[in-house]
Formats: sequence, structure tokens, C-alpha cells
Amino acid sequence: MNLIKKLLPFLLIPAFFALGLYAGPRLAGFYRELFPEPQYTTGDHAALYAKAGRPVVMYATTTCPYCAKARELFARNGVEYTEYQIDKSKEANADFIAKQGIGVPLLYIGDRRIDGYREQVILDAVAAARR
Repeated sequence: MNLIKKLLPFLLIPAFFALGLYAGPRLAGFYRELFPEPQYTTGDHAALYAKAGRPVVMYATTTCPYCAKARELFARNGVEYTEYQIDKSKEANADFIAKQGIGVPLLYIGDRRIDGYREQVILDAVAAARR
């Protein structure tokens, strides 16, 4: 009995550590399913649109395949937009950083900011902006 009391912490600590290694990623995935990241955020982007001259703005790079998909999507749907290429313009890159851009494409459509290429979300935003 005395030996069990002495060995119990040495057995439980590795067991709980192994349980944490196994369960941690699964719980994180479960959390993301319960509370998914928003598809877009809303805000007042009037100053950006006044500068751009259009109510659709895309921050992109020339080599980004998802930016190319966004360009094709806009062309197919007749969407006029202003594109700022952050790999060619220091001013556009500084603006992108000021907007806390993480990846491209970074899209502003109407009152929505969309990080990344999500076709249906983009189409929904365009439809809402046209109303």
C-alpha cells in the first residue's frame, strides 16, 4: 500500500501527459467546429472606397493563385474593382500592413472585409453590395 502511494504520482503524471497529447488536438478541432471563424467581418470602409473609386477593393499579389481566382470570379460576374498589388507597390503594401492583412487576397466589398478566397462568401457580398 505504501509503495502504491509513492508510485502513484509517477504513474499518473505520464498518463495525464499522454492523455493531453492525444486529446488536445481533438478538442481544438471540436472547438473550431462549435465556434467557426467568421467568414467575413463588417465595418465602414467608405474612406477606402472613396480613395479607390469603386466599392470593391482587392489587395493581392501578382503570383497568388487565389488572387487569380478572385480576378476570374470578378470578370465572370462583371464586377468592377480596384486592385492594389502589394508586391509591386510600397504604398499598397504599407496600406495592407496598416489594415492588419495577413494573407491575400484581402477583399473589401460593401461593408464586408473578406480574408482569403471564399467564392460563395464573395458572391454573397457582391450581391449584397449591389442591392
